[in-house]
Amino acid sequence: MYRWLFRVVLIFFSLSTGVLSKDYDLKQILHLAETHNRDIQLAKAQLQIASAEKLSAYSQAIPKISLNGGYNRNFLENIFYFRINDQIQSFKTSFRNEFSFNAILSQTLFSYKVGVAIQAAKYFSRMTNYQYETTRNMVLTQVKKAFYRALLLQEVYRVAKDSEESAHENYLNIKAKFESGLVSEFDLLQAEVRWQNAIPETIKARKDVELALNQLKIMSGIPLNEEVTLSGQLEIFPPLPAAVQDESITQTHPEIAALIWEKKLREKNVTAQKANFFPSLNANLQYTYRAASDRFRLEQDNDNIILGISLQVPVFSGGNNIAQVRKARAEVDIVKAQLNKTRDNIRIQLRNVLLRLQEARQRIDAARHGVETAQRAYEIALTRVNNQLATQVELKENRVALDRAQLNYYSAIFDYLDSYFDWQYVTGHVSTDESF
Repeated sequence: MYRWLFRVVLIFFSLSTGVLSKDYDLKQILHLAETHNRDIQLAKAQLQIASAEKLSAYSQAIPKISLNGGYNRNFLENIFYFRINDQIQSFKTSFRNEFSFNAILSQTLFSYKVGVAIQAAKYFSRMTNYQYETTRNMVLTQVKKAFYRALLLQEVYRVAKDSEESAHENYLNIKAKFESGLVSEFDLLQAEVRWQNAIPETIKARKDVELALNQLKIMSGIPLNEEVTLSGQLEIFPPLPAAVQDESITQTHPEIAALIWEKKLREKNVTAQKANFFPSLNANLQYTYRAASDRFRLEQDNDNIILGISLQVPVFSGGNNIAQVRKARAEVDIVKAQLNKTRDNIRIQLRNVLLRLQEARQRIDAARHGVETAQRAYEIALTRVNNQLATQVELKENRVALDRAQLNYYSAIFDYLDSYFDWQYVTGHVSTDESF
């Protein structure tokens, strides 16, 4: 009865304090990252800015209507007196209350800047879309690496903990033999040193796991105080990808595409700066209503409808327009240099990633052979223990050796996956469904 009550209390306490961990696989982590990652959220905000810029550009070609109403109160009366046929006449030049209302419809008839601005807004939108895709690919690549790094470090911690336990058991065994006079004090001290040296490695491995999980939580938007359990396997990895042509990548990579559209945008900016030399033609249709009275009434009123056309011709700007054109051309040259540099970097990255993939793949085969050897040694040690030819400590040591061989195998797989995710990013084929 008390045992069941204790279990109920323990479960309630775990639920209330959030101790119970939640399982996450890679697909769930990637989905959370796409929704909550700060860098992706900033990139999405840039998409909203691009949409607003496009709307602002189109608004320059759309008619504009403005309304204006006003009221003035005069505290002094201006009265003029004059004589006509020996009679004194008077009239007011102002009234105590003056009312006004204006309605203006304005339309740009011709402006080279307007057409250029609309095209530039389209280019800016395309550039921003590719920049968002670049940021998304970069974040998802980092999240994948962080996920498998956490899995690997969990295995490192498990092996370190087993090694510490094995060293401790060996120390206790040697201590019992020392107290029985079967071994020397030197053997006891060696066993204790091995055990004490294993403790810091376990502490460090546990710390590395916590740091990796915290980093993964930040990248995917999981609260830091939430306990998580990662669901994944390091044994599964994709085959070596097929070779791809450099030119196909440099044409489809989102980072390069973003620079291509930025170059077009900068070139359009040169045209926009040249548009400052062209005249602009605007039309205005204005309705004006005015009234004046010494009382709060609409008296002495009049209204007008006026149609006007204005032509603005730039003549001299002190050299500012010429300077802006030169600056815009320099910005085009800068983007061209960045584009060429990025293409070269991607070509180099592609070759380096393929070399890393091939090297990691060879290490996987070698590490697998090491695991098979360690597995055979462990089976032999198990047989010896069953036949009372070896101790449990020796069996534990062989088990730790097998775990370390398995850890080397996992490390090689992680390096392969790390390179594979870089290959996905370089080729522009980052996926959220990693079903190898």
